Amino acid sequence: MFPNKDPKEIFGDDLIQVFGPRAKRKHISKLTTSERIELCSKVPEYVDTSGLGDDPSLFQIANQILTVLKNSQALLGIDLDWLTSKDLMEKGLKRHPDSFKPVVKVVKNNQVQRGIQLRHLLLDILFVFDPKWVLMGLARYSKKEDLFYLNDAQHRYIACVILGVRDIPLEYEENERRSVDVWQYAAVNLNSLVASHYDRYRNMVQAVKSLIEEGAKDEVQVLEDTKPAYTTAWNIYNILGRVQAKMIEKGGEKAKSKECTGVYNMSRHYDDYGQEIFERAVRIHVGALSSSPIASPNIWGICEFIKNQEGLDLDVYEIDYEIGQAINHKYLASRNGLHLDAKRAKKEGVGEELNIPEPSIIAGALHKLIKTTASHVKWNPIKFNNKVIADVYLKDFRVMPLQKAA
Repeated sequence: MFPNKDPKEIFGDDLIQVFGPRAKRKHISKLTTSERIELCSKVPEYVDTSGLGDDPSLFQIANQILTVLKNSQALLGIDLDWLTSKDLMEKGLKRHPDSFKPVVKVVKNNQVQRGIQLRHLLLDILFVFDPKWVLMGLARYSKKEDLFYLNDAQHRYIACVILGVRDIPLEYEENERRSVDVWQYAAVNLNSLVASHYDRYRNMVQAVKSLIEEGAKDEVQVLEDTKPAYTTAWNIYNILGRVQAKMIEKGGEKAKSKECTGVYNMSRHYDDYGQEIFERAVRIHVGALSSSPIASPNIWGICEFIKNQEGLDLDVYEIDYEIGQAINHKYLASRNGLHLDAKRAKKEGVGEELNIPEPSIIAGALHKLIKTTASHVKWNPIKFNNKVIADVYLKDFRVMPLQKAA
């Protein structure tokens, strides 16, 4: 059992046992995103707090987390943005002083609340801590016990305790019934509308756009340095804008010409292949299938095909032109089925039981098309197990021969 004591009594005033001597620390803001992720790989994703009993205090939970961090040595030599309750009151959102309650009186109902998502706590809160985003927590107050049962904002407040805060803002219902904990937790964590991938994308795009419009170049640079997902979203938004295309929410109206619902996959493809190849793939798709929605699996396959053409004795403009011609040979501007036909042919052929990567299957189908439409070029083949996918695994992917000129 981890003690119900102020963490400073256990790990030292400066939490030296976890972070090391102050003089030997490097501030977290000086680390790259990759370095931060590497730190987090040294700790478990999730810490189960059920061993702390039915109603552990925030101090007990914080002490368990700090013990995990101490044993892993993940944050040894790292400095964070330490603060006090006064700092939170002055630098956070404006609240009546009476809304702040002592941490020593805050517990959680372990039968209702989850444990701690430790990597989330580090990457998304502690490493980028901002007092303004310590939003009001939701709790139940037991007058009989003189305790506040916290049913929301557990991660934010554990971060606050670690950083040095000892009074936290709460809104609460005075009630002795433990069932209130269930309904409070459900209202915030289960019944609320979870943000979609498109909603996250839109938020990131608008964050960068508004900062640029406000002339906040330094803040844009900070986003680029610390949150690469914002750069990815912003660059995809601009790439689509250059070809009059756009992202839309999945599950709404049916996607129209040049619209795409696959924001999550498109972001992955951008990160995996880089801006140049990704933009080329988008331009090819929109040019060849101008009346169709943008299918993210097609982008995946086109990116994979382009990547495999490195070293080809053609400039990128000719390569991209021939890819577009190949797609148009089987799929008119108003029809879009490259990835579906490729996967169907693989399933019906000898490759059905093989774990051939999906982008390779789509790129293999494109290779089969382009060998017909641009046979004068020695295209680099797409292979699996040293076998050409187009020839061995996609025999059922039909390609009409070119019509001879009259």
